[in-house]
Amino acid sequence: MAFDVSSLANYVDQSSTELIGRSYFENRSAEYFGGLQTGIKTSAALQLLEVSAVAQADTACSFTASGTTTFTQRNLTVGAVKYQDVLCPKALRAKWTQLLLKKGNNAENEELTFEATIGDMLIMMIKEDVETWDWQGDAGTVGFYDGLIKLIDAATTAVAGNTTSATSITVSNVIAIVNAMCDAVPARLKTKSDKVLFIGTDVFDLYVNALITANLYAVDATTWADYTMTVPGKNVKVVGVHGLDGTSRLFLGRTPNFFLGVDMESDEEEFEIWYSKDDRNIKYNVSFKRGVQVAYPNEIVQFTVAP
Repeated sequence: MAFDVSSLANYVDQSSTELIGRSYFENRSAEYFGGLQTGIKTSAALQLLEVSAVAQADTACSFTASGTTTFTQRNLTVGAVKYQDVLCPKALRAKWTQLLLKKGNNAENEELTFEATIGDMLIMMIKEDVETWDWQGDAGTVGFYDGLIKLIDAATTAVAGNTTSATSITVSNVIAIVNAMCDAVPARLKTKSDKVLFIGTDVFDLYVNALITANLYAVDATTWADYTMTVPGKNVKVVGVHGLDGTSRLFLGRTPNFFLGVDMESDEEEFEIWYSKDDRNIKYNVSFKRGVQVAYPNEIVQFTVAP
């Protein structure tokens, strides 16, 4: 007699309780924003000061006033964001996920063994969201506050960096595009050592491939690690960020010119997770305020593909 197992499903070992999360990209753009303004509930002004004086011939005993000290403002508006969910432990009973439950009816309801994992993944997901919003945000449409692309474009005073009239970014023209961006920097910023060129990781890949194709091995290959490097022959750091992926936009400016506004520093890294006796569910809540701005848009060099 033979075994007849035709009515049985093939066995899959589901006893492992090791939870494996997907990969998330980081909010690395904010690492290069040199300005941080805290305590913002809705909107706060960046207080700008400019002094303009006119040189005069010192040939007479006289005093002639000639100059202007000007105060201006740019508002940094934050959006209020929250993440909330309800988790019912009883939903885990019927599947292999019962292995994740604590023993005892009350214990399994009141605390999950993987709460810390949920918290870690939630924070990583939030950082992924705000990386996109910091650049591509459009309050109420994409995220909850306006991103740098919209803010810089709206100012209309940024320096045009597409001096080659490029209609796309390719391996064959990306070196020329990056060099043209650096060359377009206003003269008063040329010698500043804190300039950064933000590009998408997709454009960064093209740039590195172009350097390799051009056989420019004079560039230290170790500086290409982690999507940062210095433009050869220029005192400009190139940073590849996910927030600009797919946009074909490039932005160059001094790090102190980019501002991040929050209510409380790192408040998105603090979250609540609790057992609710009212409906016997586990709940979590994360809430924070966030926004971005540039102080002087006319000190930004921006690239947009030609139509």
